[in-house]
Amino acid sequence: MLQKRLGKAVVSTQSTGEFEEDDPEAKCEMAPIEVMKGLCLQKEGSTKDAMEVYSTVLKDKSGDVQTLATAANNIICINREQNMFDSKKKLKIATNDPKKLTKAQLNSIEFNACLLSFYTNQLEQFRKKSAELNATGSPLAPLLLATAHIRDKKTEQALQVLRAGNSSDERVQLAIVELLCKSGAYVDAANALLEVQSMVGKPGLISLVTSLLLLGNDPHKAADFLEKALEELRPTSDPADITAWTLECARFRLNHDMPKEAAETLEGLLAREPGNIKALALLIRSVSVFDVGRAHEVAKRLPEIDIPSDIDLEQLEIGVGVTSGRGLRKVIMPEEEKINEANRRFETKEKKRKKKKVRLPKVLVEGGPDPERWIPRQERSYYRRKKRNRNEAIGKGSQGLSAVNKAAEAALDMSDKPGKKPEPVAEEPTPPPSNAGKQQANKPKAKPKKKGKGKW
Repeated sequence: MLQKRLGKAVVSTQSTGEFEEDDPEAKCEMAPIEVMKGLCLQKEGSTKDAMEVYSTVLKDKSGDVQTLATAANNIICINREQNMFDSKKKLKIATNDPKKLTKAQLNSIEFNACLLSFYTNQLEQFRKKSAELNATGSPLAPLLLATAHIRDKKTEQALQVLRAGNSSDERVQLAIVELLCKSGAYVDAANALLEVQSMVGKPGLISLVTSLLLLGNDPHKAADFLEKALEELRPTSDPADITAWTLECARFRLNHDMPKEAAETLEGLLAREPGNIKALALLIRSVSVFDVGRAHEVAKRLPEIDIPSDIDLEQLEIGVGVTSGRGLRKVIMPEEEKINEANRRFETKEKKRKKKKVRLPKVLVEGGPDPERWIPRQERSYYRRKKRNRNEAIGKGSQGLSAVNKAAEAALDMSDKPGKKPEPVAEEPTPPPSNAGKQQANKPKAKPKKKGKGKW
């Protein structure tokens, strides 16, 4: 809305004809409006359009020192940790004449200068500028000092710096809450969050504080906080909202093992609204935890249900289905069928043993077991080697020869058999010596081949 009004102001000023488009005086008069227009675009998230407006004002050098410093400072904010070289140039423009700037403008520019030093890893310069800014009493200076400690992973020192600042700025207070949450001190974070005055009484703050107290394992304190917040909101809120919040407080107490407190809350609600069925049902549930007889008495206050005469309740109970995991509907059976089904399940039945197929050995000898079953397989009489091993001799292990091998050796031994003499073996004549050895000795040796230059 403000951006549109500023645009209309620019158009109406140009349409009057008092200023020419290239008149320096006209540009100087229009520069503050253009900067405000760029600020509106920046707040809306249109940073690209805002950058164009600021760059045009700085390029024309139109406007006074404050206008140019504001445009340059806003460009630094848009750049953030990117385009550091351009940010340094804009920082020089913003600090060109600091005497003509207000204290708030100087604090903002110095704060951005510290952040620029932090992003460029100039930590010594960052600490020096942060200390100078803190000396001037800037409310944002503790944030910079805490940032330096957090970079060094010193959370406790960062919290001390933020608390020592005694700043009422919401950004500092929320930074304290964030650091406490990261360190695991959820109860302290909830207490620190309650000190933010601008958020007191808002539903978001109530929900956040309750969640932090639950994370800190303190449900009783969370319930008391909810009850206190409800009493504070009662005068200014709608009665329907108060009723809904009261029911939620009672459910919260009941879910966290506080049924008596929940019953007290519900009784107070029923005193104001006797016809609230939800509160009455929740009261019965709460009282039944610690006093069953009283729960029966409270249940008598429930209104009676008018059942039409043409409805058969037994048929309805039989037809009620129970959905199983696969989505099948199981009809509830009568009592007799349930008993019969249970009896059928518990009847003992003889288990049929599965007949196993008899496995016989590959070599089955008729009339009894194999007599050679204790002899190694390679030494049995019916063993046949494979083709590649048939010509090889039978290996003899460390246990010596077996009975079968001894019988085979005795059958082949002809020295002990009578009537047969071994035939004399004819000697072969020795051949005459030949000159093949000399010829081979006189043969010149072959030269070794040269190694090629190929790959190794």
